[in-house]
Amino acid sequence: MTDTTLIRGKLFGQGKTLDIEVCNGKVRDITSVTRRKAIGSATTIIAPTLFDIQVNGVNGIDLQGDTITPPDFRTITDHMASWGVSHWVPTFVTSSINDMEKGCRAYIEALADPIVAAAAPGLHLEGPNISTLDGPRGAHPIKHVKPPLLSDFNKLYKAAQSRILYVTIAPELPGAIPFIKSLVKRGVAVSLGHHNATAEQITKAVDAGATLSTHLGNGAASMIHRHQNILWPQLADDRLHASLIADLHHLPIPALKTFTRVKGPNRTVLVSDCVHLTGLKPGNYDIFEGKVELLKNGKICLSGTDLLAGSGLHLIEGVCNTAKHTDLTLQQAFACATTVPAKLLGQRINFDLPRKGRKANFIAFNNEKTKPRFTAIYINGRKIR
Repeated sequence: MTDTTLIRGKLFGQGKTLDIEVCNGKVRDITSVTRRKAIGSATTIIAPTLFDIQVNGVNGIDLQGDTITPPDFRTITDHMASWGVSHWVPTFVTSSINDMEKGCRAYIEALADPIVAAAAPGLHLEGPNISTLDGPRGAHPIKHVKPPLLSDFNKLYKAAQSRILYVTIAPELPGAIPFIKSLVKRGVAVSLGHHNATAEQITKAVDAGATLSTHLGNGAASMIHRHQNILWPQLADDRLHASLIADLHHLPIPALKTFTRVKGPNRTVLVSDCVHLTGLKPGNYDIFEGKVELLKNGKICLSGTDLLAGSGLHLIEGVCNTAKHTDLTLQQAFACATTVPAKLLGQRINFDLPRKGRKANFIAFNNEKTKPRFTAIYINGRKIR
């Protein structure tokens, strides 16, 4: 059976509207606009698929705790695909080493599914080696927070069959610097996050090989010194990339604009940091062994506080928010959610635009006032919508 779709829109960087004909998952032709019936229009944007390097769960599926199963990874992969994300990094937050080890093993089992194997190249450990302080710790359960030990990491690294892409750590913890050096030596990227480090401790961590700041501007104390705080040293050090949650809750527009202006398009990484409440109705929920409230505007807070507990963001929304409210163009914002994180984590992933004779691997969407609306999504030849 032949499945042919004609998608109309503008390719990134090209002002001319084109018709892209996809037949059975392959790009059969790219032509000027024809009289044939097509989906999309002159305002439709044809862009690469996305890479989200911080995903905690989505649509009721939680990657945290002891209930995680291998099929959960396929469910999340399918949901992410429906929002234009072709690649994603499962993120395990602070929990018991046993539960995190179980998550690593479930991930490895999930790779037996070729769709998951193609989409999820490795893991992110966001803890348990983070600050114990309220504020910097965020929503992470304090009872599982601990200093870094190579014996703990080795257990998780073995369970994940070496497929740990990066680790978030608080650099002020005892033993953090030699721990960072050891991970970097193995090819594991190190990110600074959920910490209360001094400028000197941050510099030592970067000297040891840290290359990223996890959701910069968040996982921090609510009240900080105007000059002596965690933000300025991380912004000022050009050796550090910064991952940002551009839902406009985690970072208000002036902060988002300033952070992207300082780091620029080559050192900014856009992430969703989405949790399992993403896609659910507003209300009160349990998350990370605590109580949270999902508000109507999508903001997720620890109940009774202003502390954020992950996001309800889909990455395409953050990309469009960044293009709308900062100096970055839409193409640059897309790079911050595709090629920039892929290069940072050493992943060779194809984010090319459609080419005749190749498998279809692109998204088509309209960047509307409220949120982006998809016209078509193809991932590695699979028609998602």
